[in-house]
Amino acid sequence: MPSFLLAVAFVLSLAGMAGAQTAIELKKELLPKIKKAQAEGKDLGEALEHFNEGDKALKDGLQEEATEAFKKAKAAMPPE
Repeated sequence: MPSFLLAVAFVLSLAGMAGAQTAIELKKELLPKIKKAQAEGKDLGEALEHFNEGDKALKDGLQEEATEAFKKAKAAMPPE
């Protein structure tokens, strides 16, 4: 019975992870939006700072830090 409970817990943890976006997914989502906003002359300020932090963290192999920075960038983006 305990192995069954471990299997259920494992499946549930995978299901929870499936909804979370990775740093790379967030970067791919944000990059076209940033380029579009720049082309339109919008002020990206804080959003661009967080995006650059996330990009650097991603290049340094810091997945969690990159994900958090990209989430902050996404939240700071100007409305479309």
